[in-house]
Amino acid sequence: MENIINIVVSILAFIAVVLMIEGFYLLWRAIHEEGDAKIQKRLRTLSAGGDHGKEILDLIKNRALSSVPILNRVLMTIPRAHAIDRLLGQAGTRLTVTKLIGLQILLSVLIVLALLKLTPVHTALAVIIAITTGFAAPYIYILRLRKKRQLRFTEQLPDALDYIARSLRAGNPFSASLKSVAGELGDPIGKEFGITFDEMNYGLEIEDALYNLGNRVGCDELHYFITAVLIQRTTGGNLADVLNKISAVMRERARTLREIIIQAAEMRLSARILIALPFIVAGAITIFNPGYLETLFEEPMGRTIIGVQILLMAIGYIVIRRMINFRI
Repeated sequence: MENIINIVVSILAFIAVVLMIEGFYLLWRAIHEEGDAKIQKRLRTLSAGGDHGKEILDLIKNRALSSVPILNRVLMTIPRAHAIDRLLGQAGTRLTVTKLIGLQILLSVLIVLALLKLTPVHTALAVIIAITTGFAAPYIYILRLRKKRQLRFTEQLPDALDYIARSLRAGNPFSASLKSVAGELGDPIGKEFGITFDEMNYGLEIEDALYNLGNRVGCDELHYFITAVLIQRTTGGNLADVLNKISAVMRERARTLREIIIQAAEMRLSARILIALPFIVAGAITIFNPGYLETLFEEPMGRTIIGVQILLMAIGYIVIRRMINFRI
């Protein structure tokens, strides 16, 4: 068993070194080929919207997930590689799928080495903890970046809809209104609307460009805007008035959500205190009486009790989070 674990750790270390070398190579190429890097980033952003109208954008039809052919072929065989690529685009990060996987592997190797060097934990348990933490931590961080970016997009969207409505009343076409929003508003909504305008210039139908916008951002409120535009193009009507009404509804929803967050703040704080309190007490006991808790860690029953306690605490925290998370 020890030999198998050592072989697995060696393989992970080798892969991490290979990916680290590729990272240095990509950094060198980005410095010396800045124009090409900008083009590749633009193509990656355009293709993150999905498959709508992709036959028109032949330039990005076969976009690679890695500049290394072998790694690209391997990534193409992974079922969720494109979903991860879209997640990175929605988070607004410069990471690619290759860099993310390389970071996860490198972090796993560093954690397992640190656990084996600094703690008496068993090798098999150290590998399990390292792989779980190393792969989960960057993914959770990307999810938090996406959520933060989507919240920022949601905050900007009512102002953007009012801006488009005023532009339409002034006699500007819809595409020109999108371009104005891209120039006047900041990231992320200005950037995303600018990409949509570029896609329309490249020949995509407005329906496909808007669907791609919704896929790139992944924001629920944006679909109200997309649906309103598509219905207006089919049935007619005053799009400016519709956009003003949608922006008013979005502002009311945001106000209601803020009120709910305020009302739930006490329960959220209580949940965090209840979760942190056992660890704080255990740490204080360990400092003032180091041998008091040794039995829990030395005896099998004690370790079982600790594991069950942590599991129940995690379940309780999840239940409380579900109780205070309301969908508006």
